[in-house]
Amino acid sequence: MKTRRQSLFISIFIAITMVGSMIGFATMRAMPEGGKRIELPVVVNKILTPQEKIAALKSGKVIIEFIYPENCTTCAGKLDMYEKFVNSKEFKGYVILSYSTSENETADWMLNLNGDQINLSSINDTQSLKKMFCKKAIIKPDVCILEEV
Repeated sequence: MKTRRQSLFISIFIAITMVGSMIGFATMRAMPEGGKRIELPVVVNKILTPQEKIAALKSGKVIIEFIYPENCTTCAGKLDMYEKFVNSKEFKGYVILSYSTSENETADWMLNLNGDQINLSSINDTQSLKKMFCKKAIIKPDVCILEEV
């Protein structure tokens, strides 16, 4: 009788411990380090911090980074194309545009959750950007899934 009662208490203790660790793990997984969520707008006029990049990528979003010199004459058109793309109803919520001007550094690439850095310097139209996005995005919008079918 005594061993049966001990077995029951041990079983209950193990079950409570397992449920507690599942809840704890789920809570830690849902929240980024520091305990607060980082919410980013669709278009960001700055270079993202590493923490912001990690938070965006962990949420399944793709980041387009566009850093260009101030005196660039063709960059305004490309920036406009990127802004229209990320604000379109098909892709809103799946991609973030981070852009800035800098004389010391340039960037024109897409980052995804796998850590891929995809060069976009040869992309000059929305259709090519859409194809590249659909090819490299981990979490795809309906428009990408429909094209695959």
